[in-house]
Amino acid sequence: MNYMLNRMNCCALVLIVAMSGSCKTNKNTTAETPKQEPAATNPRVDLPDSMYRVIVSFISIGAGTDGAAKEKLDQVVQQYQTDAGMPVAHEEIAWGREGEVDYCFRLLGQDKKSKDSFVQHLRDTFKGNSLVQITENTPALHQARPSFNK
Repeated sequence: MNYMLNRMNCCALVLIVAMSGSCKTNKNTTAETPKQEPAATNPRVDLPDSMYRVIVSFISIGAGTDGAAKEKLDQVVQQYQTDAGMPVAHEEIAWGREGEVDYCFRLLGQDKKSKDSFVQHLRDTFKGNSLVQITENTPALHQARPSFNK
């Protein structure tokens, strides 16, 4: 009987040692993330396709959007295109009943300094205007309002 107990204890001990050894690995388990150059040293980093560098939203609080502000935006874009020597593409997403619209800019292919300068110029132009909101580095804020055919 002692022989059987010793043999069972020995088998149990071997099983425990074998199981504890199988859980260990020789590899370093901490994942190393590949080093990427920050945007400051890699100035032409563009956002993913689903993101916009800046969105200018014209909102309404029951009385329509600010038409003069839209004209200012056109002037800012025109001046920037002249200064940068390249067109500034944007998408317009009309989403409200009172003319609410988002002007979405990706600013593809421009360096970080130029993009930041454009965004800052927008912020300065519309500072204090509660009917114009500026959002950075985000996907589209609204979906286009469906148009109904008569």
